[in-house]
Amino acid sequence: MEHPPPVCSTRFSDVVKKKIIESFGDASNEVLRSLAEPVQTYYVRCNTHKILPDKLVSILREKGLEIVQNANINEALGIVIKGPFDIQRTARNIIVDKKTAESVLQGANVYAPGIVNAGSMRFGDYITILSELGEVIATGKAEMNVTEVLRHKKGLAVSISNRRFLSPQIRETQEFTNGLLYPQSLAAMLTTRVLDPKPGETIVDMNCAPGGKLSHISQLMQNEGKIYGFDRNARKVGRTREIVSTLGCENVILSIHDSRYLDEDFSHLKPDRVLVDPPCSALGLRPKAYDFTTQDRIENLAAYQRQFIKTASHLVKPGGTIVYSVCTFTAEECERVTEFGVRECNLRLVPQEPMLGSPGLRTTEVGALCQRFNPHTHEIGYFIAKFEKN
Repeated sequence: MEHPPPVCSTRFSDVVKKKIIESFGDASNEVLRSLAEPVQTYYVRCNTHKILPDKLVSILREKGLEIVQNANINEALGIVIKGPFDIQRTARNIIVDKKTAESVLQGANVYAPGIVNAGSMRFGDYITILSELGEVIATGKAEMNVTEVLRHKKGLAVSISNRRFLSPQIRETQEFTNGLLYPQSLAAMLTTRVLDPKPGETIVDMNCAPGGKLSHISQLMQNEGKIYGFDRNARKVGRTREIVSTLGCENVILSIHDSRYLDEDFSHLKPDRVLVDPPCSALGLRPKAYDFTTQDRIENLAAYQRQFIKTASHLVKPGGTIVYSVCTFTAEECERVTEFGVRECNLRLVPQEPMLGSPGLRTTEVGALCQRFNPHTHEIGYFIAKFEKN
């Protein structure tokens, strides 16, 4: 039996590289390369509460953006990303944290809280932005000096002028501000389509922050029926409230609550459908400056995810639907959690529609009915399982 080639990268822990080999075999090095780069198509969701997709496509094209409308999900609009380009280093450098490096690769500017080391940055300098691993991310003009960065720790620090990839700054557009669109991956939009919410139904989103899938559910329900969104973090619920208000979602009820106990505290709901989109290792998200996830973290997350599945199985009405999704590719968090749902929670797997990804791992009992997105072929590592309660 042939073995896949060695996976060589200092960006990832040995555990992450092992998980990549387990999931992708001979394609492992291709997966590694893809994870280090932004997606080639950046998706936004047209908010049909406020505008039709064709109209939004016209507006975005007038801005000079190359738009591809998905054939299966008409509210999914892909913006083509150009690059990579060579970046000429400047005389001064700053170092930014992981989240900021990844955000800059996707089109963002640099804000003061994300700077790890401001060096000798002066206002007006043209500086090079480096990741914590020393990788050149972009260059731009300093909007602060080092003293202001350290003193205020907030505000725009560097306006980016040259990037490795030309990504749109969607969150700075009037269309985003006015709630006409929402940045969201195709796989995330597919998750809501697989859930298939209907107008007039009762839906529970157990992990609703920051509101992307929640607002999409409202959109597909045409603001008819009720959606209960839960998160135990008050700040996240507050931000979610702002987002659903901007997007015109009128059938959403938000609560600050630990969703693992919904079957005890909200047993009266008996929803038609439940979305379980819990915290995960997020290994499938692109781009990654680096990722040093441990085996313990993966196993702890899988145990946490199983708690949500168990609660959802008690909460949903008989014959109701549960959709489980995570933006990762580890078997522990994907197929193994799905197997737990089937074996321990009185759930059965059902086919998904539409099927835009690939089947789950063939080495598992449940793989054939699951749906995986792969970082190197689908531009994200993602997993979806759909259950019905017996």
